[in-house]
Amino acid sequence: MVILLIFTLLIPGAAAFSQASSDSPALNEVNGEELEQLINSYEGEKAVLVNMWATWCGPCVEEFPHIVKLQRKYKDELQVIFVSADFDKETARGFLKEQGVDWTTYFKTGNDQDFINTISDKWTGAMPFTKIISKKGNLVASWENKADFETFESNIKQALNP
Repeated sequence: MVILLIFTLLIPGAAAFSQASSDSPALNEVNGEELEQLINSYEGEKAVLVNMWATWCGPCVEEFPHIVKLQRKYKDELQVIFVSADFDKETARGFLKEQGVDWTTYFKTGNDQDFINTISDKWTGAMPFTKIISKKGNLVASWENKADFETFESNIKQALNP
């Protein structure tokens, strides 16, 4: 009887876990050095847009759909790297799923100030923060605070045709 109870409890949990892992976007932990290595891995292949965001950041949430739309529009030439600064991975994962993000994204780990310093010497830590790197690996633009669709697209076009 105990075995039957354990078996019954395990089956729904296993099914829920399988469903969550197949439906949810990958959200890998990353520190500043690892993020820089990831960005550099696209050099010569794709332009890169890095966006630091969090669900508790209103401007981040407002600009997020623009970035998703641009990733889809330029999918062969651009790699968007979303990095969540949320306090809880599951909150971030739920938001990513709602936004239709179906590529691997990242969750910031490590010391905040070290992370900020590694990513940009011009970033104060304010969010959202975006930086766009050309296919050749050169910084095209970086900024704090939200941007509109046209600002993102203009800088992406510059990154694609340096």
